[in-house]
Amino acid sequence: MTPHENRRRHRRQPALILGALLLLAAPAVACERARGAADAPVALILSGGGAKGAWEAGVAAALVERGVPVRLVAGSSAGALNAAMVADGRLDRLQALWRTVTREQVYTLRPSVVLSGLLPGVLTLLALDRAGSLLDPAPLRALITEAIDFERIRASPVELLIVATDLLRYDKRAFDNRTVSVDALMAATAVPGAFPPVRVDGVPLVDGGLTGRAPVLEALALGRPIGRAIVVMSYAPDEQAKAPTTLRRTLEESLELVMIHAIRRDVELARLRHPEVDVQLLTPSAPLLLRPLDFDTEGMARALELGRGDARACLDAMHSR
Repeated sequence: MTPHENRRRHRRQPALILGALLLLAAPAVACERARGAADAPVALILSGGGAKGAWEAGVAAALVERGVPVRLVAGSSAGALNAAMVADGRLDRLQALWRTVTREQVYTLRPSVVLSGLLPGVLTLLALDRAGSLLDPAPLRALITEAIDFERIRASPVELLIVATDLLRYDKRAFDNRTVSVDALMAATAVPGAFPPVRVDGVPLVDGGLTGRAPVLEALALGRPIGRAIVVMSYAPDEQAKAPTTLRRTLEESLELVMIHAIRRDVELARLRHPEVDVQLLTPSAPLLLRPLDFDTEGMARALELGRGDARACLDAMHSR
């Protein structure tokens, strides 16, 4: 080897070492080959993401249709609504909802928020503060009431776990097949500031995503005989946000960044704490191009179909078909 070639080799070594370290630090590839049997009992963990929940609804429907033995389904935020509908068992209703739902069926601005824009100066801020939230929760409450049959959930063979956040105790609040209700689902999806806290048993609760966006740790802590946990995260590995230019976009991007890292952290913790469980992370094969509050019907229909395709591809990869 010439001196020139030797110098080139030494210059490449730091880059090779850095590349190896980055590969070790990167999250595991979604849907790698399954370690356990195909019929191992499964915990399905849904994380939501507002309108992005359409993709995970497609994933959930396709997994169940392909015979995945889902024994437990858990969710927070919009994932709580999807989890409840999976436990309800009517997958046709789950998919129809995400193909047809509109923004007006999920939220509208509070009248007091609209009128506050007509007030001068600091009075606008005072009016917004007293409004309690930017959005009126009435449309979402009506949607949940119409979409879900709680008696079917109570009789379901699929165990349900819904996570909300307790504002008084700074802790998580869990609901199951017996205790889930419209109020519990409203609380689990109540993004602070956007929706008002929901009182359940006199305690104000908000979005479960603050304490457990993808509640895989909470699901596995129940101690059920689970062989595999499939954690569904509606953010593609190569997804990149545009530079935010408004307050809304800045808040959205910041919250999503926190949630993505929290989900990946909890997946790794679940793998460490429960080595007997095959914990899989399932993400979209392409960016969904949906913002959490942009309930675009056509965009959500495309996301749902992508979710169905991604789930099928994931199962094939798990079992090397």
